[in-house]
Amino acid sequence: MDIRYENGAALLQTECFEPRHIFENGQAFRFLACGENAYEGVAYGRFLRVEKIPEGARLFPCVQQDFENVWKRYFDLERNYASLFSGCRDRTLKQGIEYGCGLRVLNQEPFETLISFIISANNHVKRIRGIIERICARCGEPFVFENRTWYRFPRSEELARLSVEELAECGSGYRAPYIREAAQMAAQGFPLDSLRSLCYADAKKELMAIPGVGPKVADCILLFSLGFADAFPADVWIRRVLREHYGFTGNDRQIYGFAQKRFGKCAGIAQQYLFFWRRENNGETAAGS
Repeated sequence: MDIRYENGAALLQTECFEPRHIFENGQAFRFLACGENAYEGVAYGRFLRVEKIPEGARLFPCVQQDFENVWKRYFDLERNYASLFSGCRDRTLKQGIEYGCGLRVLNQEPFETLISFIISANNHVKRIRGIIERICARCGEPFVFENRTWYRFPRSEELARLSVEELAECGSGYRAPYIREAAQMAAQGFPLDSLRSLCYADAKKELMAIPGVGPKVADCILLFSLGFADAFPADVWIRRVLREHYGFTGNDRQIYGFAQKRFGKCAGIAQQYLFFWRRENNGETAAGS
């Protein structure tokens, strides 16, 4: 992938970068459409606008230091998606890859991902986004870009200061106590970042000790922020794909083993292609993957 810097932006020359496929597949909630195949939002405390251009994508504002330190890893740009499943003979997965070409699995900030997916439980994308933005406006640090005020996602200590009632006022409903307890645990030193060094099973077990984190939420956190490309979040769409196209009728505990055997060490990325393809072809918007 070639990169050049021009007028404060990074221009990526690649076929494997499609903003809509990245930001409309239920993995991130703070980027919104701002034009035809263009999105803008806040991640890692920074504003970013992402636009599709003929040769690939434009990231703005993005100087070389920002790209190397933040955005290269955020967009998983060191992974060659074009060759990831190049030898794939799985007709269903190939169909998903063709449909979702340009999709990339993001490497998000772990605490933000933890809270976002606690909020996502039994929820839909529009409402999830609204809750998150109200929480950010309530206790996140504001900054101004292009004459508009944006809010960074709150640090764990900032979020932990909100009461259950204040969190409920943001629209979080029954999730408010879980959000507060998770924030308190993180503020008191829960080692989210160090989970990267554990095996999948141990990391998932640690996450599920946090109130509000069940198996699917844990898998989303592992896949979307902690680098576990083998994590395989299983929601209604994925269960339908496995049942309809692979004849899999096992329980949740058996899904991970099936996914590893069928899709290999990047099963989580395969899951995103399958999820996006299956959901989009039903014309609905799901909450998380």
